[in-house]
Amino acid sequence: NEISSPWLFLLRAFFPSWRFFDAPGYQPRLFVRAQLTSTLWTEWVMFIPRASFKFADLFHNPINNLRMTEQTLIDHLSLDIQTLTNTGDVRTLVSYLLVEKVAYQFIQRHLSGAQINAYQFELRMLPGLENDPSDSTILVSPIIKGMSHVS
Repeated sequence: NEISSPWLFLLRAFFPSWRFFDAPGYQPRLFVRAQLTSTLWTEWVMFIPRASFKFADLFHNPINNLRMTEQTLIDHLSLDIQTLTNTGDVRTLVSYLLVEKVAYQFIQRHLSGAQINAYQFELRMLPGLENDPSDSTILVSPIIKGMSHVS
C-alpha cells in the first residue's frame, strides 16, 4: 500500500531515493553545441557532472553539488517530456527553461571565452550499464541566439 500525505511529501527531502538501483537502463544526457561564426558549429559536447575531489571537499563542495543538481534537473526534464501531453509545448516547461540556461553556461565554460553567436542543445537517452551502443534523441532545441529570458 502506498501512503500519501502532504507532510510525508515534504519529509521526502530528508531521505535519499534509491530508485536508480532498480533497473539500470537508459539515462538522460545533455549535449550542447555552439555556433562560433555564421557557418561554423562546434561538435556536440556531452555535459558530464564531474568535479575534482580534494580532502576539503568532504566538508564544503558547492561546485560538485551544483553539477549534481544540474544533472537532476536534466533528469526532471526527461520525465516532464515523457508526461507531456500531445498538445503541450516543451518550451513552456520550467525544467526546459532551466536546462536551457544550464546548456548555455556549460558551453561557455567548455569554450572558455570564445565568442558564441548561438547555441543548441539535445536531450538524448544513453544506455546505462548495457552494451547497447545506440542512443535515442528525445529533444532537440531550436537554435538559441542568446540568454535574455531566463535569469
